[in-house]
Amino acid sequence: MDIPFLSFLPSEPQLVANAYNVIVDAVFGFSFKGPVKPEFVSVIDTMVKSQLPIVSIDVPSGWDVENGDPTGIQPEVLVSLTAPKLCARHFTGKRHFLGGRFVPPELAAKYDLNLPPYPGTEPVLELSVLKDKEECSTDESCHVRKPCDTKNPKIEN
Repeated sequence: MDIPFLSFLPSEPQLVANAYNVIVDAVFGFSFKGPVKPEFVSVIDTMVKSQLPIVSIDVPSGWDVENGDPTGIQPEVLVSLTAPKLCARHFTGKRHFLGGRFVPPELAAKYDLNLPPYPGTEPVLELSVLKDKEECSTDESCHVRKPCDTKNPKIEN
């Protein structure tokens, strides 16, 4: 597929913006515990300052897995793996996807995962991105687990 990978990240955000169309953020995993170590601060700053769209995998780099980080990376797209993490309730981007069809029902029940049904044989589905928490009534996490109505998704551009 000829997808270019960087062996290093240029320190000037404009160099990144001139050479690429999107940044895939997969620097840290869901078990990340902050604060961000000094050697990674410049990486995150460069990603943010490039003003390119960012696609974060599972948890945006530098975010606390439960509380997010409103001052850090703000991706346009979030791809949650297995189940949305609690920090996804702070996601304000355009699109949220879930890849996790492989979770056995027994495991989902054991950890009280409220996973949406996957249509047909799809391994990924798009979740609603609700901008108004009041739409969730009393369930604070509902907007990270509610599947899109594919005929009328609540994705706001």
